[in-house]
This record gives sequence, C-alpha cells and structure tokens, in this order.
Amino acid sequence: MMNDGRVHPAAAATSSDFSGEMNQSQSAYSSSDPSSSPLYSFHFEKPVPPPALPHGHQPKQPQHQKTTPPQKPQPGTYVVQVPKDKVFRVPPPENERLFQHYTRRAKRQSGCSCLRACLYLLLAIVCLAVLLAVAVGVVYVVYKPRQPAYSVVSLAVSGLAGVGNASAPGAFTPGFDATVRADNSRNGKMGVHYDGAGSRVAVSYDGVSLAQGAWPAFYQAPGNVTVFVAKAKGAGLRFSERVRGQMAAAERLRSVPFDVDVKVPVRLQLGGVKTWAVSVTVRCTIAVDRLAATAKVVSRSCSAKVPFLFWRI
Repeated sequence: MMNDGRVHPAAAATSSDFSGEMNQSQSAYSSSDPSSSPLYSFHFEKPVPPPALPHGHQPKQPQHQKTTPPQKPQPGTYVVQVPKDKVFRVPPPENERLFQHYTRRAKRQSGCSCLRACLYLLLAIVCLAVLLAVAVGVVYVVYKPRQPAYSVVSLAVSGLAGVGNASAPGAFTPGFDATVRADNSRNGKMGVHYDGAGSRVAVSYDGVSLAQGAWPAFYQAPGNVTVFVAKAKGAGLRFSERVRGQMAAAERLRSVPFDVDVKVPVRLQLGGVKTWAVSVTVRCTIAVDRLAATAKVVSRSCSAKVPFLFWRI
C-alpha cells in the first residue's frame, strides 16, 4: 500500500472477497450470540510498485545521504491491519470468568480435602478412645484394682528438745523418722513399684517447713503389707517466738501436731505388664505426745490421691 492511496486491482478484488466472507461470518456470529462476534478485522492489500520513470532518469538522492540502489518490492507481500480498540492489554472477560470459575473450584476441592482430613482424624480419636475404654474395662474386670492404704505407725522426733526454753540455741536441726505402713492386701493380682527417684517426704508445723526426705524404692507384691521407715532432715532453722511458744505449749498438752506430705512415683504391675509412672500423693496429720525419739502417736489421719480413675477411693 502506497501513500497516494492507490490499490492494485487484484488486491482490491481479493480484499473485497475476503471482506465479504468476514461480513457473512460476522453476521452468523451475531445472529447466534452477540458476545461471540469476531474480535479482529483483517484487511489485506498488495503493495503497488512505484511509477516508472523515463529511460535514463534516476531518482534524485539527497546530497548528505549515500546513494543506494532501489530495492524491488517482494511479490506476495500483504499488510494486516488490526483496529486499535481490538488490541487487548488485559485478559478479555471470557478469560477472567474462566479463571474465577477454576479458582472457586480449586478452593472448594481444597476445603473438601481439609474437611475430609479432619473427619478422619476425629474418627481415629474416637476409635482410640473406645479402644482405651474397652482396655480399661477389661483390666478392671480381670484385676479388680484397689487403692493401697497408707498410715503412719510412729514418728520419732529429734533436734527440737527445749524449743520452748529461752536458753535454747537459736538454730535447730530437726529430724523425723516416720514408720509407714503400706497395705496392698486388697489387690490379689496387682503389684506396686515405688520409685525412690523423684519422691519427696516433707514435715511441717503450722505451715513452717521443718524437714525433707525421700520415700524408699521397693516393690510391693499383690496382697502384701510393707512397713518401712521414711526419714526427713532439716538444718539451721530459726523459729519466731510465736512458733516456739506454740510448740512448747502443745508439748505440755501432750499433743504436738505435724503435717507429713508424701509424693512418690509408682508403677503398677499387671501380670507381665508394667504401666507408666504416676505420682501418688499422701497427706497425713500426726500428733505426738513429746518432742523426743520416744514420742508416741496420739492421733493420726491420712488421705491418699491416686490418678487412676478405675481405683476406688
């Protein structure tokens, strides 16, 4: 196509025929769906050769440019014109709708996968809880476990003599030897392992800590009653005048109360299976008639807490 607007006749015929086919196709699209009309229009033109010059004449070239031989236009060359308003810089609406459709479907599939995984996990937890309940029921029926009973038979006191006297030393070193009776006679098929590591025995008076010790490690067979001594020791204790006066007055009344707190890890022996370790807590309130090694227990009360739900408290 030249700047003077002339069109080769053959090219014009071809362009008109092609435009007629495009118009028919466009009318077919618009009759069925207005939104499906062609997005582009094409106009083909065959370039027209430049006008012939008289023989022996050459086109004038500028003085400052280098003279180059004229290039012959290549045959069969066409120019495709696309309207400016048909050049899209963003995806067309059809692509945007498809993208949103596939995005929503992917989100639904992801949500369904997460929901399915949660349901499977919940089902697994329920099945595990049911199996655990069945196992606990079988253990209860077969072994019939019962909580062992604990009591303090005697409590020997040392290092507190003359606590009420004004001439007594300022610092005391109290010591306690508690004779404990552990009764497992109610369990004919269950043994108890007591772990010394991690155990604690503490003795206090009116909230004031006096001594600490450990529970001995041993195994108690089914139907067994074991009596042992748990020791607790304190050092460098200084009491207020109020505490010393209360302790001296209680000794005169032949009833000095002490609190004994025990925490010991235990493992159950069920046949050939040993369970995991759990902490048994025992709290006893003991009253003795004097602050001496020959002290006698005048009153006692003990309570135990075992974190096994199937044990009868």
